[in-house]
Amino acid sequence: MEKDSTDRAARDRSVRGLPDLNALLSEAAEFRSRQGRPFVVLSYAQSVDGSIAGRRRERIRLSGAESMHLTYSIRALCDGILVGIGTILTDDPRLKAKQADGPHPHPIVLDTRLRTPPAARLLQRPGVRPWLIHAPAVSPERVCRLSRSGADPLPCSVSADGRIDLPALMRTLADRAVNSVMVEGGARVITSFLRQRLADVVIVTISPQLLGGLPVIDPDESDRTLDLHLDHPFYQTLGRDLVIWSCPRWTDA
Repeated sequence: MEKDSTDRAARDRSVRGLPDLNALLSEAAEFRSRQGRPFVVLSYAQSVDGSIAGRRRERIRLSGAESMHLTYSIRALCDGILVGIGTILTDDPRLKAKQADGPHPHPIVLDTRLRTPPAARLLQRPGVRPWLIHAPAVSPERVCRLSRSGADPLPCSVSADGRIDLPALMRTLADRAVNSVMVEGGARVITSFLRQRLADVVIVTISPQLLGGLPVIDPDESDRTLDLHLDHPFYQTLGRDLVIWSCPRWTDA
């Protein structure tokens, strides 16, 4: 079967909550075989005005308790969880599936210059060595230091803008038998995955706040429109929050 940026069978199916997502992910191994990349679940929380952080990228609690539990449940369904180095430096997360039944996803960090601190909480988790995806040209000293601290630095080619080449990374993850990846952010990561059309399900939690902060679509990457529609959206209320489930469709696809 010919590879495409999205899988039509997944794209044409509505997603109406965790059971539907679980059904899609049960077929993720076949998806990886067809597409040569993992099935990508892009999930994030934003305010009503589209902010995912404060004006200076400072962390702001957006998800309520109920929608946060949903986030952990989605993590537990995926093989890997991917964030950018900005999230590590700002939030120092563990990236675990707390409060959820199921395994913890394998952490994956886009860290082009290997800036992850050796003391990061992510590296202190027993039994797991997070993959730090970096450019080939980083110093061997940084690689060795982070390897000793509990990480597995993995080199990956970069694109013309100097950032990690996402299609190349997806092929690397597929070669490592990663069937599904949950992408959580931050803004540059979310924008890059959408621009590369590397999202198969989009789950957006909307918090009833107006922040005027950092927009989810990175303004530095807004040289053209996304031409993206969220097909067959399903709306779910969880506590104070609204959650939108959908499969993306690009207008020229």
